[in-house]
Amino acid sequence: MNDNPAIKGLIELIEKRYGLEVLDSHYVLVDEKFKQYNMMLYVKLPKQMLDEFKRLYSNKTSAMHVAWSIDDKDNIRFHAAIGNNISAVKRMKEVRVDD
Repeated sequence: MNDNPAIKGLIELIEKRYGLEVLDSHYVLVDEKFKQYNMMLYVKLPKQMLDEFKRLYSNKTSAMHVAWSIDDKDNIRFHAAIGNNISAVKRMKEVRVDD
């Protein structure tokens, strides 16, 4: 998990706002010449959100500059240019789980 305080704060905000659990996150160097990084978020969604995600995106592996894969435990690994990771989750906010 990322130890950067700003990233930790972002993760806490995402978890609280969308009722999901971030299992792992880190940066991935995608262009050494220009020092461009993507961010990876590995998340566990509540069942209702996972079902909605699958309904909306089951026939795709990317959209809105975000790529994803669902593993055998139904956790999702998002890869995106920094700042774009949450865009797919935001689309499902009407089914988010509130405390």
